[in-house]
Formats: sequence, structure tokens, C-alpha cells
Amino acid sequence: MARRKPLPADLPVQVERLDDEGLGIGRVQTGEVVREVRLRNALPGEAVQARILKRRRGTWFGNAQPAEAAMHVDRRATACAVFPRCGGCALQHMPAHLQLERKTAALADLLAEHGVRAARWRAPITGPQFGYRRKARLGVRVVGDQVFLGFREAFASRVVDMTSCPALDVRLSALIAPLRAVVAALSVRRAVPQIEVAAGDEAVALVLRHLEPLTQEDVVRLAALARQHGVAVYTQAGGYDTVTPLPGHPAHLLSYALPEFGLNVQFSPVEFTQVNAAINRSLVRHGTAPLRSCGLVADLFCGIGNFSLALARTGVEVCGLEASASAILRAEANARRNGMAGRARFEVSDLYGDGAVDLRLPQNTDGLLLDPPRSGAGPHLGRWLTPQIGVVSYVSCNPRTFAQDARLLQDAGFALTEVGVFDMFPQTAHVETLGVFHRR
Repeated sequence: MARRKPLPADLPVQVERLDDEGLGIGRVQTGEVVREVRLRNALPGEAVQARILKRRRGTWFGNAQPAEAAMHVDRRATACAVFPRCGGCALQHMPAHLQLERKTAALADLLAEHGVRAARWRAPITGPQFGYRRKARLGVRVVGDQVFLGFREAFASRVVDMTSCPALDVRLSALIAPLRAVVAALSVRRAVPQIEVAAGDEAVALVLRHLEPLTQEDVVRLAALARQHGVAVYTQAGGYDTVTPLPGHPAHLLSYALPEFGLNVQFSPVEFTQVNAAINRSLVRHGTAPLRSCGLVADLFCGIGNFSLALARTGVEVCGLEASASAILRAEANARRNGMAGRARFEVSDLYGDGAVDLRLPQNTDGLLLDPPRSGAGPHLGRWLTPQIGVVSYVSCNPRTFAQDARLLQDAGFALTEVGVFDMFPQTAHVETLGVFHRR
């Protein structure tokens, strides 16, 4: 079997443009082959020195070091010592207004590609640029006597050597150094692949994944960390069904408030919630507004009730559907806790599965709220667009699948009356979108 040629160490590259992920695109000639190169920490027009780290389908990927004399006029100093090596952020070298311009332009291009025109573009909704991230999965790697804990490197599986992170909620960032010290003292430190951290409005929790059983001494060390830093510690020996609090420690739910609606929503550390509390509050406000005159709204992919409960608080009757049984149980508990059990009901339904073919929404459903995964609303969206439905509010974390579904909605007789970007993940290429569709 022929061995692959080693990657070149450093190459001069002229950056032509940026791709959807914020990578600078350039070309280099190697022998008779002109090869595409995609680089982090690059801006259009810059001459950079590229450190090639990975190849995929003939394209080289790596990190860029711009020549001082050829830097883009809008390049800014980064807030993190491990950028661009760390894969947690992609756009720290780009000012916030340019990040938003790029995200909006990328969404507009995709909509145009699918023949969808928006009647109105709302101004991008922004929030904190740093310290916003309330959930993260941190990798762990032990090399000799040294423990690395943090995000993984871009284009590699290595864990970045970090002691803090400006993107994380300050409470989570402050846990990185003590966590490294605790993991180093565990008997199973080489069998700890990751630690998930999560923060609510008032409390913090972590979930330690371990591939070997913890000893009593390990449990004592983790309990000491919990006391010293005021954090709830969970362990995970297998799948998410094995997540349990430390022996002798009660399960502790986190929560976040939606003050505009007088709601307090509880969640476990491993349940899905939006990572940016400020942007989530704005998204709930604007995402529910077009539906508040409806009689009955179906909230598809409802999760733990983030949108359902807010809509119910405004007087709308809501039926929430979601594939995860545990999320539905949490949504029902949140409805009871907030006095919404009479107006919001929830059912388990695999909206991607074959069973969704026969899904029948209540006959008087006149509004839809969609907040699907990255894969979009799925193959059954057209079946849910019954004649009674006059408005669809669509929250998306993937502009590509949003544009595809927007075309389907348009073909079904709906117009995209309003669309805009919500900056859920500043410093990254992630695009969160809210689109509002009305039946023509």
C-alpha cells in the first residue's frame, strides 16, 4: 500500500475569499497540480503563510499567519491566546459587524439559490461577544503526567492546552484549571475522554465521562471539587441514561428565566438548551410574536418547552411534539411548574420517522412553530401545512436546510414575510435564523 505524501510545512498563499465556515480560500501550485487551500485566521486579500494541517478530498486545510504589511484593514487583535489553533472559535480576527454581514450574506445567497425572496430583512440581533457560552463539551487528554482539558484543535483530535476560555460563561471558564488538577489526581484519569459543563442563571453543573469505574478516592476528590466551587457533579459511565449525581449528592436541575413571560425553565445538564441566554430571550420574543393571535399552535421539535411555554403564557393553546421522551417529560414538568399545564400539552413524536407520515395535527391548528435540528424540518413538512395554517415561525440553526425548507413552504403557498440573523454563537461561523412565513 502506497504511503501518503507528507503535508508541506509552510506555504505562501494569497487569500481570495471566505467560505461558509469563515475559512480563507486560496490556491497553491505543487508541481503541475493547482490545489485549493482553506485557512483559519485569514481574510480576503491577505498574503499569508499557511501551516498545512490536514488534507481532505484533494483540498488542504490549515492555519494562516498574515504578513504584517498585507493585513486586511479590518483585521482585529484576537482575545484568546490559543486562537486559531483552538477549534472553539473561527472568527475572532474579524470585527463583530463584519461577522454579521457575512452571516447575513451567506443566508441571503442560499435563499436566492433556492429562488426564495424575503419581503423584509430584520436587522441582526446581537448580544454579548464573549462570556456568552453556557454549555460546552470539553475534551480531556493525558500525556505523561500532564492533563490537557479544553476544546479540540481545529483539523486535529488533540486537546488544546488551555486554562481559561473567553467565549465561555465566566463561571465555566473558571472551572477549567481546577478541573485539570482534579482529573490529574484521579485513578482513572486516562479513561476520562470528556467533561460536559453547563450553566443556568444561578447554578453550574458538570458531567464527567469515565470509561473505567471510579474508586472511592476518586468520588471523594470530585465531591471536594463540588463543595469548593459550588458546582453540581454528575458522572457518566455509558450513554446519557447512565448520567447520575455523585453518591450522596441529590440531582440538581439548572434553570433559566424568560422574564418577559414570567417563566422559569428547568433542565438537566445534558438536555438541549440554547447556549446564549441573552439571544435565546430575544429569539423567544420574536419567534412567538407572529403566532400570538393564533388559536392553536403546533410547536414541532419543541424540546423542553422553550417556545411552547412562552406562547402559552400569551394565551395561545399549544401542542408540543418532540422525539425525545425525556425532553417531553421535562416540558410537562416545566408546564406544571409555571402554571401552564392547561394551555400547553406535549406528546412524544418522531417527526423524522415513518410514523410522522400519519401524524395528524389537531384540526383547529392555525399556526406552526418549527425549531428543528441542523437537518431541517425533515421529509414530512409538506404534510403538516394543512389549509387552516396561516403562519409559520421557523427557527433554524442551519441556513442550508432553512433555505431548502423555505422553498418548500413557498411552493406550498407561503411567502417569507420576514427573516433575520440572531447572533447565537459570536466568533463562530454558526448562523441562527428566524424566518416568518404567511400563507398568501
